[in-house]
Amino acid sequence: MNEILNRIQKIGIMPVAVLDDVKNAVPLAEALCGGGIHCVVIPLSANAAEESIRIMTERFPKMLIGAGGILTTEQAGLAVNAGAKFIVTPEFSSSVVTYCIGRAIPVIPGVSTPDDVETAISFGLDAVNVSSAGQDRGFHMSQSIYSSYNHINFIPADGINEKNSSSYPAFDNILACRMVVEQELLQAGAFEKIRDLTTKAIKTMLGFEFTHIGINLSNDAEADKTAGIFEAMFGFQKISGAGSLFAGTAIECMKPPCFGTKGHIAIATNSIVRAKNYFEAAGYKFNEASAKFNHNKMIVIYFEEEVGGFAVHLLQR
Repeated sequence: MNEILNRIQKIGIMPVAVLDDVKNAVPLAEALCGGGIHCVVIPLSANAAEESIRIMTERFPKMLIGAGGILTTEQAGLAVNAGAKFIVTPEFSSSVVTYCIGRAIPVIPGVSTPDDVETAISFGLDAVNVSSAGQDRGFHMSQSIYSSYNHINFIPADGINEKNSSSYPAFDNILACRMVVEQELLQAGAFEKIRDLTTKAIKTMLGFEFTHIGINLSNDAEADKTAGIFEAMFGFQKISGAGSLFAGTAIECMKPPCFGTKGHIAIATNSIVRAKNYFEAAGYKFNEASAKFNHNKMIVIYFEEEVGGFAVHLLQR
């Protein structure tokens, strides 16, 4: 997949903001990046769109600034000249897609029918944007749709919310979910609120949850004994594994060697790749050698730093 689209997929959320006043460009970018999302789509139909894209790309060179609502090749050219790193269209436009492909510009066209998706695949595209019109016509993203088109990535029509936060990341071909920045907040200059909502959106998507604590023991016999004590006291079933024994699901008695001075804490997430990207953007570091994989998909990785004497690792839910 294109490098820019790959970066968007690692973020997992695509904010969309209509900018009618150029003065809001910089504080919006600061709010989104401060909330953990280094990406935004600016619809070109907005009054201050071109100048806002230009300012944001100059001031925030590592942020992914895209142009949305592109209907013509002329608009695509204006957006790219302003600094847009990718193009999003509301409906499928062969002329815009051809224009972008010819200039190596990442393009995410709108689709509203399965035929549109097939057309996008025939153009060799990596991702499509499911339009609201598609939902009106009954073209709903479902497990069967994702399975049928598992070689192209989707932006679903509905944004990230409590109901779909765990289901969307389960699919490998979800590029990102929309997050509409409310116009009222922009007009009111409520950028702290935008930052807080951004943080909430990404935490909702990642779905962090404590799963278990690991206790470091000095030898195999001590690990077995400790797990047995929890089983005898509380009825937490002892389950033996290669490197540890569990007492129930929340207590892991570790056989040496072990991570952490005292032990470890495991935090589950809906998407370990996106969680890792989120934390790295915030300045955290990971012990890359600690990563574990299942069929080439990361399922475990430890942070470099301990917390209170405990190593902390992410766990793919």
